[in-house]
Amino acid sequence: MKQTLIIDCAFDEKLANEITKYLTNQGFSVILEKDGIITADDKKLTKDDLELFLKRTGKIKELQLILSDSDTVIVAAKVMIEHFGLARCTICGFVTYQEDLFAHERAHGIYLA
Repeated sequence: MKQTLIIDCAFDEKLANEITKYLTNQGFSVILEKDGIITADDKKLTKDDLELFLKRTGKIKELQLILSDSDTVIVAAKVMIEHFGLARCTICGFVTYQEDLFAHERAHGIYLA
C-alpha cells in the first residue's frame, strides 16, 4: 500500500516550485498542486530528503520542517519564541513566559540580583 506524503508550503508557490524541481531532479515522483501543496506517492521520499533540500539551498536558516501528522510535512518560516513573549532557560532549555523564567531559574540555584 502506497502512502502519499503531503508537503505543505503554506501557500508559498515559489517555494513549492523550488522543492518540486529539486525533488524531481533527485529522482522522486512528485506532483505540484495548487496553493503551495506538493504530493508524493514515492515511498522513498522522507523528511530527511526535505531537510537536505533546506541545507543545500541555504534555506535551513529561515525555514523549518514541521510534522503535522504521519503523512504531512509543513515547510514554514522559523519564528523566534521571543516574538510570543516566551523565553528559554539557559540551564535546561525549558520554555516559559519571560515573567516566569526568573522563578524557574532560581529553582536551578541561579540567583540573579
